[in-house]
Amino acid sequence: MVQGCLSSAGQWVPSHIGVRGNTVADRAAAEAHSLPSPIDTTTDLTDLLTNLQTTCNRHWDTELTNALQYTSLGRIRQDTRHHWWTHSPSRALDTAVTRLRIGHTRLNAHLHKLGMTDDPHCPWCPTYLDTPEHLLLQCPRHHSHRTALLQSLSSLLLRRPTLADLLGGSPDPGLAFKILKHTRTFLHKSGQLHRI
Repeated sequence: MVQGCLSSAGQWVPSHIGVRGNTVADRAAAEAHSLPSPIDTTTDLTDLLTNLQTTCNRHWDTELTNALQYTSLGRIRQDTRHHWWTHSPSRALDTAVTRLRIGHTRLNAHLHKLGMTDDPHCPWCPTYLDTPEHLLLQCPRHHSHRTALLQSLSSLLLRRPTLADLLGGSPDPGLAFKILKHTRTFLHKSGQLHRI
């Protein structure tokens, strides 16, 4: 006699009792049910998310590091770490420093590249490009403020600062913080925030 049952559709379905190999499969299935689960899905999901985040962060760091080579910021910093010392209580000064660091300012040289002005030169020095370097290190219009900046930096043993120095490029966070403080003072006192 063939054993079986009726399906929900009312059709006869023979059972697999006595069918060669099914008995072995039944025993293996019963044994598998008695064993602890080999996969902890909670741990696996947590590990998966951690690995995904690590991979994404590594990709971001690689892409940003590569991008730094092609921007003016690449001359100031070569890594993607967060630089806590770049922040101050003044958003306007922080914005100005950030714009100077990345080269996206309202200075004529940058506006000229964007086709927003015809003349890329400094308003006071018609033969010099209006760049962050010129504003901070060369323009005679800001000589008295620059002299005060250089005097304050000499107390930090910084005699001939570069643009990178003035914008927080020092590998020493404490020194970078102090230099940025003096740079912000120069930017505020020179009255040039509206141009940056």
